[in-house]
Amino acid sequence: ANLIKDIRKEWKTPDLPVVIGVSGFGGRNQKVDRRLGIIAAQHAVAKRKEFAGTVASVETRDFFRPAEESPSRQGYHWNGNAETYYLIGEGMGKAMMTLLEN
Repeated sequence: ANLIKDIRKEWKTPDLPVVIGVSGFGGRNQKVDRRLGIIAAQHAVAKRKEFAGTVASVETRDFFRPAEESPSRQGYHWNGNAETYYLIGEGMGKAMMTLLEN
């Protein structure tokens, strides 16, 4: 929340639309408490009354592809899966369009 407030203040744009791509690495099977806490916090920012209609969060856990289905099999950075990156970008772009239309 503070980052959004700071950017809006610095740029003198109080209603600057912001889209948060939620940290969904690991998909719906994610069990790491700190990661689940981050996901919840990211969604909570977009739900704050002060940000109504100007901030959106995009759920990305459904875009996760396991290492076995990804080219790098690296176990981090979304396993280097281009489909995942595309889906995240598409989801964030659509969310931004919705904010701009409202």
